[in-house]
Amino acid sequence: MSAIPEVWVTMAKIFATMFATLGALGATLTPARAGTRVSARGGAGAGWLCDPSSNPSKYHAEVFILKVSACWIASVGVVIALGTYEWWGRWGYMAYCVTCASPYVLVPLFAPLAGDVIRGKGARGKGGVAAVSLKPLGERYIFKANLWIAVFSFIGNYWYTHYFYGVLNAEYTFDAHKLNDVPIALYFMTHAYFMFYHVLSNCALRKTRATFKKDQRRFFFECALVAVMAYSTAFMESLTICGFPYYSFKDRDMAYTLGSAFYGIYFLVSFPMFLAIDENAKRKKTYAATFWEAMGSGMAVLCLLDFVRLRLGLDFVMRAAK
Repeated sequence: MSAIPEVWVTMAKIFATMFATLGALGATLTPARAGTRVSARGGAGAGWLCDPSSNPSKYHAEVFILKVSACWIASVGVVIALGTYEWWGRWGYMAYCVTCASPYVLVPLFAPLAGDVIRGKGARGKGGVAAVSLKPLGERYIFKANLWIAVFSFIGNYWYTHYFYGVLNAEYTFDAHKLNDVPIALYFMTHAYFMFYHVLSNCALRKTRATFKKDQRRFFFECALVAVMAYSTAFMESLTICGFPYYSFKDRDMAYTLGSAFYGIYFLVSFPMFLAIDENAKRKKTYAATFWEAMGSGMAVLCLLDFVRLRLGLDFVMRAAK
């Protein structure tokens, strides 16, 4: 029987510590009174999704995002299993990644989601059917979610990827069109990944707020929850992408341990910031505010990454495209 690799022992210790800490903090929480709990649809799913009656645009958008994500995640599994990427070439990568990301934008644009359709009360159109209209594009949650993720993922690819090149000696070796030495196809694929990650984090944070009383203990629990989700998300992506041979690290074990913490910095900022978009149905954000908050979040992450780089004593070089 072969020995367990040391990196897996290390990862087990890291996750055991994180979840033990989270569990200990969770044990201090006070359940919210039944009358104050936020209900999405009632029943077992109460609190995971926002209320479809008071915030239909966000509710239907998150359901749509989860459905689309299930489709492209399944396709990634098939692609990795069959190794079809071996014969794609740069245009094949571009076509696949655009195909994964584009439904989030194009489907709601040409077939508006139910939460963005306004049905008139009392007014009747032709044939006695209730008159309907659409929310302006800039008021739709799905538009603002796409905008926020597009800005944040662009900054991540354009800037943050170079920290992975410098700190973790990461490298993309497949044939690709590139912008700032990062495959352009990955700008699109990141959009798909981040839409999925951030809706899941919305659900977890919302459930916490719906279930437990708002106080200082819940605040600390939420901070720990964000940290655990950030590290876990980063690690799971690193683990699942290991089946793709054209994204390499000089030291893959370090990529799992230190790299997951480094990547997780993105989500320490982005998870709570993304949740705030239209979470309060009575105080919705404009698309301009959404844009600038994404820009600010991007700058916050950039500073945190650079603070870590300075702590490690490493030089930063943004290399030109090869």
